[in-house]
Amino acid sequence: MDIHSAQTGPLEVNTFILPLAGRAVLLVDPAGCDYSGDEKAVAQILDEHDCAPVGVLLTHGHFDHVCGLKALRSSFPNIPIAIHVADKNFLGPNSEAVHKQSLDLMSFGGEDFLRGLSDLPDASYLLKDGDCLDTIFKTEDIISAFTGDEVPDVEGVANALSHWRVIHTPGHTPGSVCFYNESEKVLISGDTVFYQSYGRTDLPGGSEGQMQKSLSGIFETIPGDVLVYPGHGACGFELSANK
Repeated sequence: MDIHSAQTGPLEVNTFILPLAGRAVLLVDPAGCDYSGDEKAVAQILDEHDCAPVGVLLTHGHFDHVCGLKALRSSFPNIPIAIHVADKNFLGPNSEAVHKQSLDLMSFGGEDFLRGLSDLPDASYLLKDGDCLDTIFKTEDIISAFTGDEVPDVEGVANALSHWRVIHTPGHTPGSVCFYNESEKVLISGDTVFYQSYGRTDLPGGSEGQMQKSLSGIFETIPGDVLVYPGHGACGFELSANK
């Protein structure tokens, strides 16, 4: 699978572009924003690779992973956004207050950054453990990603979506998830699995106990030769490197 990636936003989140069929793609954790001066980065990458984004996947709701949503919506006003139901409050009209809790603990960003996290777009779809993405993103999402007279391969896109499964992995946040493609042997792990490490659990909603349970579940059910693409740092390492 040819996954395009870029480091975006103030904490260099790994933003991924997942191929589906034809020009159709999914975006994971777009973080480019005014504060970090890269608000157009994701749109430019999509343009360079001639991609049509069908939807946005969020591995969790932390500020560094969602701060690019406003900029993305300015380029793609109708693009749907999917996040786990337990992290839905990181988006929407009360988003600034939710993010302020983490920012205050980290002494990060300041008022300029916080203002950029106010009134973030609401989630279009709420994810649950075990969901396959073909049941989340709709035919109309696929069609609306294309303009002019171009006819998208709706069946091909839906088939590609069906290979991606949501794994709920609380610990970093209550609604942290991984996205697993068994046929391609790819795990998009967010801030749950890093190379020989894992995400912090000391921010609001984090839990070391839940994290350890989530990690155990991953290592017990996913083969070691699966390639891991995390929210930060090195990408494409085998899961077995963390055992």
